Amino acid sequence: MALLLLTYRYLHTSWAIAAVLLADFLPAIAFGSWFGACADRYSKRRLIVTANLLQAVAFAGLAFAHTAVPILALALLAGVGNALLRPALRSALPLVAGEASQVAAALYDTCRWVGMTVGPLVAAGLFALSGVALPLALNALSFLVAAAVMATVAIGRPARIQTGEAAAGLGLRAGLAEALATPGITALIACSAGAVIAGGLLNVCEPLLATQVLHGSGSDYALLVACYGAGMVAASALVARRGSMPAGVLIRRYLAAQTLTAVGMTGSAIVGSVGPATVAFAATGYANALLLVSEMQLIQLRVPNSVQGRLFGAKDTVEGACFLVGLLGAGALVAAAGVRITLATGAGICAVCMLAAVATLRTGTPNQTPARGVGDAVGRGADPRGAASEPLPHV
Repeated sequence: MALLLLTYRYLHTSWAIAAVLLADFLPAIAFGSWFGACADRYSKRRLIVTANLLQAVAFAGLAFAHTAVPILALALLAGVGNALLRPALRSALPLVAGEASQVAAALYDTCRWVGMTVGPLVAAGLFALSGVALPLALNALSFLVAAAVMATVAIGRPARIQTGEAAAGLGLRAGLAEALATPGITALIACSAGAVIAGGLLNVCEPLLATQVLHGSGSDYALLVACYGAGMVAASALVARRGSMPAGVLIRRYLAAQTLTAVGMTGSAIVGSVGPATVAFAATGYANALLLVSEMQLIQLRVPNSVQGRLFGAKDTVEGACFLVGLLGAGALVAAAGVRITLATGAGICAVCMLAAVATLRTGTPNQTPARGVGDAVGRGADPRGAASEPLPHV
């Protein structure tokens, strides 16, 4: 938020804002798979610390940047740090949490959604007091603190890497081939990619729906965003409270999340006032968080930890590209058919993804040896049978 305000204050053009937004996820598209391979091959702790330091440097520099070149360059550096952080951090969770990895994944997302919901409110107060420099400086400080804390966390390495097993090799293609061979994972990634396209459509439509279609104000738009964030926090917190669940429950949650996303976007497309829109946005936020948490838990449960970094990195690449498609498609679709049709299109995409997930999330053959997931990781509480000893059930 502070970065976008800084960009508009000094560069005075929507194209500059678009360039800064692109800088946030273009590194994931370009380097996500390679960063994921690095997470599997090198120390996850060092990568996480390095990523936080890169973002600290970027935001500290942005606090003093006033012209186009440094603003865009530092925004790109922050995007690189974020792209490096995501696969390393996600694949590190099972190694730190052991049998509690599902709870850790839910708590991780809960903290993210709380930050994304509360952060803009705190930043708004700081803007009124001191302008954009202080929020950017505090953001840089938060990344320095995160780097210092993570430097003290012991993160083990998967047993297969420790023993030198070379089944998946150290290459990107070999690791991805093993990860995607896990029953249901390819379908999971493909269906979630469709949901990301729908999310891109929704992001463009949010302010237009609030201010133009529903004839509201900027405060009404902020209310819709807050309701969406509250729904996300509620979903991930409830999942964390439920604890670890078998694969069958996670799949049912995932399918329910795809369905609720379609319902929520349909509601957003047909509401006539801000009041009902808050309910639709809260439901969509709840569904989005439930989908993301269930997806991460399924990957951590089913995919060997020794290749999870590569899968998460490739997933970031695919989803970054899909989000870009959604943003560009939304611009064209809104101009041609309007906000409501665009939202209805997003709902249709989610419905198709849900039906595809129902049809494809199946078990392997009865005699297939299940993939080992968290259980092949070194760490306290590792399941000696392998956390993925239960095959994906028929839905």
